Amino acid sequence: MDISVVIPAYNEEKYLERCLKSLQRQQFGGNYEVIVSDDSSTDGTAKLAEALADRVITHPKSTISQGRQIGADASKYEVIAFTDADTFIPPNWLSSLASSLEDPEAAGVHGNLMPLDGNRLENHFCRYVLPPYSKLMVKINRPSVPGANFAVRRDAFNKAGGFNVRLSTGEDVELCNRIKCFGRILFNPESVVYVSTRRIRKWGYMKTVSFHITNTLRLHAFGYGEMEYEPVR
Repeated sequence: MDISVVIPAYNEEKYLERCLKSLQRQQFGGNYEVIVSDDSSTDGTAKLAEALADRVITHPKSTISQGRQIGADASKYEVIAFTDADTFIPPNWLSSLASSLEDPEAAGVHGNLMPLDGNRLENHFCRYVLPPYSKLMVKINRPSVPGANFAVRRDAFNKAGGFNVRLSTGEDVELCNRIKCFGRILFNPESVVYVSTRRIRKWGYMKTVSFHITNTLRLHAFGYGEMEYEPVR
């Protein structure tokens, strides 16, 4: 199994190097490529990406869903994995995603998120609360997919029509709610991605939790989420 990794990025020079270097250390038996979809960054994002990624595609500034779609359109392998620029990727990430997609009934898979710089409360929440929640949502066929840690089969992605490029957030959940018509969306707790807590630090717990709960419910009920999602850099 070969995998294309797509990373949307806008002004991420502070974080992107760590992400791309971690992807270079993947312990994966197949072929893989790393594509950075640069949203017309004004800092050193594109230069970093050109040095460390396989491909860099710079496009006019748009939504994150458009950035993911542009990267997916440029990819070449049978599986497309998505993560974010402010992440650290453990060496077993691609192999764990691929192991789940060996299931012929699987159209996609997502893993768990852990904080890069979290405190004890945040670490415990991500380790002990998120996995049971993710398992439950998969069981009731309402997968709550994190954009920083999921992969889909290309054929299912194309059949579903790709991302809704108008969405500024929730594009991951909305996409997988359409892809599940073509196969199961699985949850693999062994697939872990470490993410920045910068939004939590700016928004606080109440706003972060309430936003994501409300947005997820709206996506599952109506197929669209919040139209505004302020950048945090």
